Amino acid sequence: GKKIISENNKARLELQNENEELESELLSEEKELSEQRKILSLEDFQPKALEFDKKVSIIRTEQSEKEENLKNKARKQESEFYKRIYPLLYEILLDRGGLVLVDQRNVILWDTNVDITDDAIRLINQVLGNSIQTN
Repeated sequence: GKKIISENNKARLELQNENEELESELLSEEKELSEQRKILSLEDFQPKALEFDKKVSIIRTEQSEKEENLKNKARKQESEFYKRIYPLLYEILLDRGGLVLVDQRNVILWDTNVDITDDAIRLINQVLGNSIQTN
């Protein structure tokens, strides 16, 4: 699970850096265009402004699609991970005589004797190890 989270965070950071770089380039280009507006006629300036607006729109759409693809990939990986670990968690639950498995984040008070976290991590790493695909 940590590997999936780490790789998704890395991809998200790379996209964020790409967005910042594109923003910087576009701001520079916009500044140039503003300077040209002072010296160009309306007929010469307007096509350049429209072309710039079109370019910005295309970049926004592309970057938005990349972000959506990253989110979808992360959701799919998380879903696949849980599908693979549920049988392992169920096995531990049965071995311990448990009836319910509750995420600790949803519990206020519990007996640490019923906490299966360490056993679950050990079993998941033992059975799945590095076989979890993140691509």
